[in-house]
Amino acid sequence: MTSSPLYQQSAEALRTRLAQNEWKEGDRLPSESELCEEFGVSTVTMRRAVATLVAEGLLIRLQGKGTFVSSDHAILQGPPQLTSFTQDLQLRGWHSTARLLSMNMERAPGHVATKLGLAAGALVHVLRRVRLADERPVAIQTAYVPGLLFPGLETYDFTTASLYEVFQRDYGVKPANASDVYRVGKVTPEEAELLEVETESPAFRVARLTSDEVTERVDDLQRMTHFEVAPLTLRG
Repeated sequence: MTSSPLYQQSAEALRTRLAQNEWKEGDRLPSESELCEEFGVSTVTMRRAVATLVAEGLLIRLQGKGTFVSSDHAILQGPPQLTSFTQDLQLRGWHSTARLLSMNMERAPGHVATKLGLAAGALVHVLRRVRLADERPVAIQTAYVPGLLFPGLETYDFTTASLYEVFQRDYGVKPANASDVYRVGKVTPEEAELLEVETESPAFRVARLTSDEVTERVDDLQRMTHFEVAPLTLRG
C-alpha cells in the first residue's frame, strides 16, 4: 500500500492517463466533480492534484472554460524512486563530476516562477553545469532554486557536490517527489561544442520539477528545484 499523500496518488493517476493518451492534446478534462466521484477523493484533494499538473505544464486552466491538456506535453515520468543526476550516473557505473558554467542569483523567468510557485520576478539561484560521466560530457543542466529557501547556496562547489545531498544534509530539506517531462530535440552549435558532439545530433530535453515533503497549504506545493537538462546524451 502506498504511503504517499492522496493528492500525489491522484496526480500520478492523471499523469498515467496523459502518458497513455487517454486525454490527448487540447482535450478538455472531465469536470472537477466528475473526477472527484471517479477517484473517490475530496474536492480539495483533486484540486491539488490538478494544480500539480498545471504547475508542471501538463495541463492548462482556462477561466470559465475548464482544464485542458497542454498542447506541448511529451513523455511523462514520475520516478518510482527519486534519485539525483549524480546517483543516476553512479547506478550506471559511471563516475559523476561536473564542469561549472555559472552560478548566479537571477530574477525567475515567467515559466520558472510558475512551476516553482513563486511570485513573478522572485529571486532564484541559477546553476548551470555540464554534467560529466567518467570525464565525458553527457548533459547540459540548468537548475533553478528558490533563493529564500536556500541562502548561501552559491558557496558550494558544485563541480562535485550533488544538489539533493546539499539540500538534505545542510538545509534539512529532503527531496521527496519529482516529475520528468522528456522531449526529443537536436543539439545546437553552442550545445554541440560543450557536449563534444556533432551539431544537430539527436538528444533528449528533460525538465524535472522537484518538491519536498507535503505541506499543509493547498496552493503551496513547496517546490524546491526546476531542472532543465538540454540536452541529455547518455552514452553506452
